[in-house]
Amino acid sequence: MGEVPGTDMSAALITLTTQTMEAVGPDERTPWLFARCWIHACHYEAHGRDADIDQALADFQALPSDVPGRAKLATVLATALLESGGLLGSPRLSWAVALADVADADPTPLPSWPKTSASLRAGDLLAAAQESRPGFDPRAALRKLEEYAAVVGDTSPYVDRVESARLGVRHLLVQENPTASEARQVTDDMRRFSSRMSDREAPVRDRAEIMRLMQEMHAKTVRGDFSDMGRYLDELRAIALRQPPGDPLRTQLEQMLDTTAPMLRIYDSSVDPTQGPAAGRTGETATDAEDGLRPLREAAAQAGLSRMDRAFRLSQLAAAELALHTTRSVADAVGHLTEALALSPVHDPRRTYYQLITGTAYLRQVELTGDRQALKAGTELLEQARDATASSTHVLWTAVAMPLAHAYRLSGRLGLGRSTALRGLRGHAWSVLLESTADEMQATARHAAGDALDTARWCLADDAAEDAATALDAGRGLILYASAETRDLEARLTSAGHTGLARQWQRARAAAPAAEVPVDLRRQVVAALSGVPLRDDGTPAAGPGEGTSRLLDPPDVHETRAALRALGADALVYLMPGDEGPGAAVVIPAHAAATWLALPRLNGSGTAPFDDFLTDAARGMAERDADDRDRAQRDAVLKEPQVLDGICEWAWDAAIGPLLQGHLSMPADRPARLVLIPVRELCRIPWHAARTRAPDGTWRYAMERAVFSYAPSARLLCETAWRDPVPLTDGGLVVGDPDTAGAARELPGARLEALAVRDCFYPEARYVGRMPDGEPSPEGAGTGQEVLRWFAEPGGGSVVHLACHGIVAESTASGDSSYLLLHEGEHLAAERVLEVLVQGPGRDITLAVLAACSTGRSGRGHDEAFSLSTTLLAGRVRSVVSATWSVEDAATTVLMFLFHHFLRAEGMCPADALHQAQLCMVGRRERPTAMPRHLRERLRTHQSSDIASWAAFVHIGR
Repeated sequence: MGEVPGTDMSAALITLTTQTMEAVGPDERTPWLFARCWIHACHYEAHGRDADIDQALADFQALPSDVPGRAKLATVLATALLESGGLLGSPRLSWAVALADVADADPTPLPSWPKTSASLRAGDLLAAAQESRPGFDPRAALRKLEEYAAVVGDTSPYVDRVESARLGVRHLLVQENPTASEARQVTDDMRRFSSRMSDREAPVRDRAEIMRLMQEMHAKTVRGDFSDMGRYLDELRAIALRQPPGDPLRTQLEQMLDTTAPMLRIYDSSVDPTQGPAAGRTGETATDAEDGLRPLREAAAQAGLSRMDRAFRLSQLAAAELALHTTRSVADAVGHLTEALALSPVHDPRRTYYQLITGTAYLRQVELTGDRQALKAGTELLEQARDATASSTHVLWTAVAMPLAHAYRLSGRLGLGRSTALRGLRGHAWSVLLESTADEMQATARHAAGDALDTARWCLADDAAEDAATALDAGRGLILYASAETRDLEARLTSAGHTGLARQWQRARAAAPAAEVPVDLRRQVVAALSGVPLRDDGTPAAGPGEGTSRLLDPPDVHETRAALRALGADALVYLMPGDEGPGAAVVIPAHAAATWLALPRLNGSGTAPFDDFLTDAARGMAERDADDRDRAQRDAVLKEPQVLDGICEWAWDAAIGPLLQGHLSMPADRPARLVLIPVRELCRIPWHAARTRAPDGTWRYAMERAVFSYAPSARLLCETAWRDPVPLTDGGLVVGDPDTAGAARELPGARLEALAVRDCFYPEARYVGRMPDGEPSPEGAGTGQEVLRWFAEPGGGSVVHLACHGIVAESTASGDSSYLLLHEGEHLAAERVLEVLVQGPGRDITLAVLAACSTGRSGRGHDEAFSLSTTLLAGRVRSVVSATWSVEDAATTVLMFLFHHFLRAEGMCPADALHQAQLCMVGRRERPTAMPRHLRERLRTHQSSDIASWAAFVHIGR
């Protein structure tokens, strides 16, 4: 458009035009009004003076609606407003949209107007999202933004404005109903967007950076990771200081920082205000607490706030008050939350959260004071929140169900409380199925185990053993479950009659990796398979508890019994730890009703020393230490038997003894066959090695009375049972101690073991890794690609034996939790193995033997049960033998040879073969004559009391 030449000329023209308007009659006034409007617009564009644009808008409003050129003048004004860069958050935005409506009616618009209109309307959609305008639909807005993106193409600056709006709407949508996958995708897109902004585009870049930082903070919150929040606040503060004093963006940031910083100081973010009181507040005085609350009170009382903004600030204040968990602070929180609800309009996307946190605050009040009126008020609010989440498949479905179940139980409605909690647990499965990667699934499921255990304890308090078993399984192995349930989706959708959705999924998977499939499409797929009804726009119209299929539920006890019978097992036993109360065993016999047994000693006090043993074992076997003295000290710790001996004696007294000697109906003519699902920290204990003194003073082990298998969950147990058995053949893959390039100690015994296993039992198997002399095998050095290629090879054979290092590290980062350490220190992660195994129809593998260290342990939390061994089982391998801690090289070699001998030479199933091999290790069975001489010598010198040499190995599967 350009400035009228000379500033004085512009002012003179405006003055002259105004004088002329005053002199002419009403019939001749319109052209001069038109001209003055245009000149003011030009002056505003050149100098940015608000008075100019305000006068231009007033002149435009005074023009007759049928004046020629009015639509193009609207184009000029709307463009000037858009180019000013300050429309978002400004009352002039509504003016710009009104002008765009006029300009869009022009049959012959100016060449750049369609792109300008699209970018302006994109900004209005972003403003609508941020203001939560009544009737605003973020998904409909995203569809409209896709249309605008098609109009502007890749033309700058229009494309940046539309993309900025699209990211902003996605950011707010994720905040309203987040998934970890969507949070990660939005964060990545924002990072890419802001990184391409130049200094010339500083205002747009700053807004993009703010959105990115806010989104990254939100994404970490979704994952339960509250580290580095201070760094994000520092970056936001730096952006605020770059803005001129009085700039609306600076003011908004400063207000946000004023409330967020004290929240981080006063509120322990590792505890959700809807879950329970904050921990770790020792040493904080009442003055400290008051100092932390003061800025939050001031922010909530600030003049000029909208109703929604004041409600949000009151909820922040209340969350901090709840974290203090005193009678006074909880009462104050209830008052502030009640006020927030009164201020919050029906269309406020945060309203359901306010209902949840207010209802939970009332329950806290009940616990502190016993106030029955508070119980009634809290229950009503939680019921309102449940009704809201049920109509939107809200992320808060389970978060609402659990306190509501607690409220029902406090009021004496035990059955309703139990059923509400069980329906609530479905939300964990729903949420995990929506995620794309293992670390995002883990973050989403982080409360699943605790909620499941709480529900199971309620069930046992009501003497409902079957419900307790259902609850326990609902919180277990959800990463494995999601990975197994989301394979072959095109075929499953087609089979269920959703052919159009199957084609959409197929196209999306062909265009991008699974992790990049849009969350909305994934939500439609999960809703279709779980029987949750959909709206016309493809979004779910009911909560997970309303699903009509069994996708979201663990197997019922009837299916579990049938699976036990198919596997030849006598019973499935869940072992539940006690915290402040007793633990318990929940038993599902193959031919009888479920029962349960209280176990008072089954709690964390018995397992704490064992965690230290596992840590020392992992450090001693996996690390390479240049200090010989430190290595000698570590080896001494590993050889110390007291810790493991003590845990095995405790395991008998706390659980296995009461089960075998009194509760279980034991077969008279054979050892019982039991499948164990130990919960939480109990999953690390070698229950089959539990022992007690016999009358003659000798040790007697649990494995002498029963054949033990383990299972990650009843879901996976049943899936394994329904798979056809696969014959064991002479072919397969054997990996022997690849050269880790110094990343871990060498395992010369593993090479001998691997070669002996291959030569004696699987002569057609491929051997990769190192030969006994340390040279690479002619068939391969033992790389990750070689192992993965075998897993994907249909004719590769039926068995894999891995005699190498396995590493477990507690982690939320994909690929870092459980992995094999292979050639040149390469990490082959459990996630990567599972990804290969679940592609397409898969292949049939009879047996995987993981003689590697710690391959049976999970690095993703005790109850997640996600390890190298369980990923293989979820990937259709029929049986897996693995170690739960690091074992001395020579002892592993003996045990592994014995296992394969009983498997191949005597035709036993894997569970029986491992059982017999372990009996040999404690002298309860004669060693086979076919053992190589060096292995017979090792077994002869082996101490039968050395539990560490064999107890780490467990069987899962068929």
